[in-house]
Amino acid sequence: MKEKVAAHRERLKAAGRIYVNTDLPADLVARLDQIKEAMGASSRAPIIEEALRFYIENAPRA
Repeated sequence: MKEKVAAHRERLKAAGRIYVNTDLPADLVARLDQIKEAMGASSRAPIIEEALRFYIENAPRA
């Protein structure tokens, strides 16, 4: 199983993507899951990516 995970992450890396793992408060994950269901997304990842991109693009420049 470890080999499959490593191979998957290598394919992602080759495509310019990097695996990120973090923990979040339960209430935030619950809201995230509500948004996921409403959007019909298959996972949380595209919603997190969109939110992070929006935040970075709109954050005040330091």
